[in-house]
Amino acid sequence: MFAEGYIAPNWDIKEFKKLDYSFDTHKDNNLLNEFANVGHSKMYMTLYNYFQPKPFPSVVFDYIVPQFNLENISVAINLFTPGQYLPVHGDLYGKYKTFHNLTTENITRCVIMLEDSVPGQVSQACDKTVGTWKAGYWISWENNDPHAVYNMSKENRYGIQLTGVSKQKKLI
Repeated sequence: MFAEGYIAPNWDIKEFKKLDYSFDTHKDNNLLNEFANVGHSKMYMTLYNYFQPKPFPSVVFDYIVPQFNLENISVAINLFTPGQYLPVHGDLYGKYKTFHNLTTENITRCVIMLEDSVPGQVSQACDKTVGTWKAGYWISWENNDPHAVYNMSKENRYGIQLTGVSKQKKLI
C-alpha cells in the first residue's frame, strides 16, 4: 500500500554526505539475472548504503524516526550515485525479520528524501511514480509491494530508509 507525506527537513545534509557508505546490490540474485537477461547491466543495479550499528547523525533518532508510527525500527541511509538504480522489485527483509524475530508481521518500508530532487531522479512504489520532491518528502510501501529507484541524473541521491511494523493501538 503506497503512502506519502512530508516532514520538515531539520538536518544538515553534510552530515550524511560524509558517512562511510558500503557498495551493495539487491539480495535476490534471480531478480538481477532476469533483468540482466533482457539487457540491464548488473554493474548499475547497485547502491551504496550505511547500516546500523554504525553511528548515525543524531537527527536520525532524535527527530526523524519519532515522526513515524513504527516499532522494531531498523534504519539505513541509501546513496544512489549517477547511473545507479534498482529496477522494480519486492523486498525480502531476511536480516530484518531474523533480527526482530518476525514471521508474518506487516512490514512497512519508508524512504525519506534528504535533498530536493533533480531531473533524472525517480522513485516508484506500487502504482505511483515520483520524479519531483522537496527534502523531507517521504514514500512508503508494505511488505513486498513493487518499487524501484532510478538515478539517471548527474547528482547523488540520498535517502533514509526506515523499516518497521506499524505500532498497534492498545485496547483498554
